[in-house]
Amino acid sequence: MLDFATVSIEWGALLVQLFCILLLIALLLIVAICFKRLSSQARVRQAAIEALEKRVAALEKERDRP
Repeated sequence: MLDFATVSIEWGALLVQLFCILLLIALLLIVAICFKRLSSQARVRQAAIEALEKRVAALEKERDRP
C-alpha cells in the first residue's frame, strides 16, 4: 500500500488500473493495424481496377481500328 497522508492506494487497485490502460492501448493498436491493412488492400484493389480499365480501353481502341 502507498500512503500519501490522507490518501492510500492499494497495490491491487494500481495493478488493475495499469492492466486496463495497457489493454486499452493494445485494443487501439489492433484497431489501427486493421484499419491500415484494410486501406492498403483498398489501394491495391483500386490499382488493379485502373490497370484493367486501361487494358479494356486499349483493346476497344484496337478493335475499332480498320
